[in-house]
Amino acid sequence: MKQPTQDEVIAYNRAEYRKKRQYKDSMRSASIGWIGIVVTVIIMMVLAHCNPASAQTVWVTKYESQADLKVFEVKYPSQADIKYFIVPYRSQASEQRHHWYYVQYPSQAKLKIYWVRYESQADRKVYRVQYASQTR
Repeated sequence: MKQPTQDEVIAYNRAEYRKKRQYKDSMRSASIGWIGIVVTVIIMMVLAHCNPASAQTVWVTKYESQADLKVFEVKYPSQADIKYFIVPYRSQASEQRHHWYYVQYPSQAKLKIYWVRYESQADRKVYRVQYASQTR
């Protein structure tokens, strides 16, 4: 059996070192990827529990000073800042979709509004749509 030369031994050691380094790098990358996935899932779960979807419950005030928002009903949907739809049940109300539910008491309302007589007095112009899918 022939003894390997010094150059062959050096080449073999370099190849083995390269294999080990590639293995370590690939394992490091894989573990960083999994850590990123786990952290992302945890953050999503925390945010989902901290910020539940809130309902757009509305109370109409008698006085302008009691209102959070002064609104004016426009004749055409193109003039409106908000297109809203009135839902029959509280569970159907949605803040993002402007599905409003009128509550019986002011303490139950998330939003207190006051209907103004003139467009210039309003904070927002609104239009009531016929179908829930027409809101924006």
